[in-house]
Amino acid sequence: MNATIAKDHPLRKAVWIWPQGYMYLYNHYAHFRKDFDLAVVPAKAPLFITADKAYKLYVNGTYICRGPARGYQSHWPFDEIDAAPYLKTGHNWIAVEAYNPGISTFQYLHQTSAGMLCAAEWGDVKLYSNQQWLMRRSPAHKRETARYSLQIDFQEHVDAREDDRSWITSATPPTGWRAEIFPDGGQQFLSAPFGRPPYTSVEERGIPLMRETVMIPDRIGAHISGTCGERYREWKNVSWGFVREVLGASWDNGSGVTGKKTDEGFTVTMESAGEGKFNAVSLIMPKYAVGNVILTAQNARGGEIIDLQFHECMVNERPAIHEPGRGCVAAMANRIVLREGTTAHEFYHHLGFTVVTIIGRDITSPVTLTVAVRNVGYPFTMRGVFECSDAALNSIHAISRHTQQICALDSYVDTPWREQAQWWGDARVQAKNTFFIDGDARLLRRGIRSIAGQRTDDGLTYGHAPTSAHNCILPDFALTWILTIWDYYYQTGDISLFTEQYSRIKEVLGYFDIPEARHETGLLRYDRRLWLFEDWSTLYKGEIPTFLNLWYIVAMRSLADMSAAAKMSDEAKHYARIVQTHEQLAVENLFDASQQLFIGGLDDNLAQVKESSVHDQTLALMLGICPKAHETMLQKKILPFLRDEKTEGPVPSAFWVTYVFEEAGKRGYGADVIEFIRRKWSPMIQTGTTWEGYDWSDGKGGGTVSHAWTAHPSFHFVNILAGVSQTAAAWEKVHFAPTFIPGIQQVKTLIPTPKGDITASWERNTGGITVRLAVPAGVNAEGMIGGRAVHVTGPDSLELMVNA
Repeated sequence: MNATIAKDHPLRKAVWIWPQGYMYLYNHYAHFRKDFDLAVVPAKAPLFITADKAYKLYVNGTYICRGPARGYQSHWPFDEIDAAPYLKTGHNWIAVEAYNPGISTFQYLHQTSAGMLCAAEWGDVKLYSNQQWLMRRSPAHKRETARYSLQIDFQEHVDAREDDRSWITSATPPTGWRAEIFPDGGQQFLSAPFGRPPYTSVEERGIPLMRETVMIPDRIGAHISGTCGERYREWKNVSWGFVREVLGASWDNGSGVTGKKTDEGFTVTMESAGEGKFNAVSLIMPKYAVGNVILTAQNARGGEIIDLQFHECMVNERPAIHEPGRGCVAAMANRIVLREGTTAHEFYHHLGFTVVTIIGRDITSPVTLTVAVRNVGYPFTMRGVFECSDAALNSIHAISRHTQQICALDSYVDTPWREQAQWWGDARVQAKNTFFIDGDARLLRRGIRSIAGQRTDDGLTYGHAPTSAHNCILPDFALTWILTIWDYYYQTGDISLFTEQYSRIKEVLGYFDIPEARHETGLLRYDRRLWLFEDWSTLYKGEIPTFLNLWYIVAMRSLADMSAAAKMSDEAKHYARIVQTHEQLAVENLFDASQQLFIGGLDDNLAQVKESSVHDQTLALMLGICPKAHETMLQKKILPFLRDEKTEGPVPSAFWVTYVFEEAGKRGYGADVIEFIRRKWSPMIQTGTTWEGYDWSDGKGGGTVSHAWTAHPSFHFVNILAGVSQTAAAWEKVHFAPTFIPGIQQVKTLIPTPKGDITASWERNTGGITVRLAVPAGVNAEGMIGGRAVHVTGPDSLELMVNA
């Protein structure tokens, strides 16, 4: 939402500043410092700050936060922090470490500019960023380093001999800093007034600051030593260099390494290996973390190299290692060259990992390292509850919750590992996960606006945004974007986001009327300029795919319903007509009456592609199209798939299967869904996270073990086992119908809804099964339990006994 800040906002009096201006921005770390005096510490001290692309803020040597949220320069996000708890009477100082990659990535669009903007007004003290602030380019950071992956920023290579970080920690202001590029020149490049493009305006971030806590590794997991690779001191890619050193080599369990967990971090002694040799020790985190390493080294002679290699998990008692070039060219590693004596450094970028391997090179006398991690994430309360007597299902729910947490940062991200991109098909699933485990809709709302902010000339959204990936324009994800506006309304009851985005919705719909997108028959066609994703499956993607056409109808129905909710009656009728027309076209052209199944689609000659998918039958159930064929669709396609019986044709991935679960659960096949989840998700328990697919390739492929698009058991268990499903906007109505699966003795849940908490439980006892439900004011619940109709109008509860 592009909202202009108030005319008297303090940031309007500040200027954007950056050392070296907009020249040489490639992989640029910038340092800023401002010293000032306070006669009295105010009760509240609002500090407004942002930077393009990122900042880390310190006040009087204490780390405060990082930001901003991802955004667009024309209305760049800023943060507000109450600095009062960190201020003191007398001398104070602000230190800011900022970063700009100088390129566009899968989270960021570079506009050949960079800047830091900061302002505060505390009584007589006025702080506005300007050229009087001390600033410089980091002298310690190497510019020419490899990318972490195809999608994110650069590896961080630091020479601690060039920067002791005292400019952050010391009360004495640093000296000798130069901001300009050329001696006695270049000052005009160092600042830009508020409002100059590309920074036309700024806006509040719209979501809370990320929660940041220090996490300490638990234990040593593995160890290996060897001879350093050729020209190791000059490596731009320290990840691939290390991988080539250890591929095929044997690791030991690290029992010979001295290490100890303390309150400050995990301390490990790196023994002498000699010049040109390395010792590597893998430290295992308590759980999958998303953060940056805080490293302290003691007793160094100076010049020793410490590399950090990040892994998603352990496999066969060694860290999982992606071969060079695999996993979206992942190369997740950093480097620091130690100064003499003590080095204290906090790395900048937050990365996803469970294991960090510390590689010591050129160590000729023991060096003591202390490692901690500043863990970051969206500040979910996680008040939602699901528990049952089945240990495996509880574990699956727990890893689903945790995976959703690590895939929620300043936006929903597909994975914190190689990508950290706001993929919108993933985000739809993640939002529903969130509604059941936390209830917070703000990340979805901000994401809807963020996706709307980047468009093609034809009006489409990108598959994720902001992004450099012009190969990631997915027409089906543009329809999903419309559906998430419906999801937001359905969760909150707030229709204003729909009306706010309505003009943008019409731009998206305009794409589906151009010749590249719509066939002469009126059906949608595959636009081969773009990526028709649909699912990681073998779905037909020829001239006229059935999936795309049915997904279009789903989106159009949501538009008709939202238009009605917004009292836009003409628009509601318009979209209802589109739905009716397109349903007719789909049935006439894409439904095989002889098989009672939807086919894959039509080829270039409009001949039917007879192969049928589980996906298309699921969408037919979702839409209520061809109702007389629904039982056939279930028996021929959907149930055999859920029961691991032989199934011809495309089947859903671990991502898209969430829609199959919903439709099967509604029709009384919840037990089949639960057993499918038990079979397919139980292997994931070993990593503590849900995977990108049903299987994981031991680091040899490109998949991750950290994808929240498979964390949907977090709500399917509640819908099926606890039996609570939403049936009206803002949870005004719910359906209550628990599934009593043999072998499960008890189930309980809490759902944090906008109306208040809904709780439900059931437990077996000698007299049968005791069922309980409590709903808050404004919620009506109805259902059928043990052949008995139940109805509860909140605030109220019920308790009843049914036969086992």
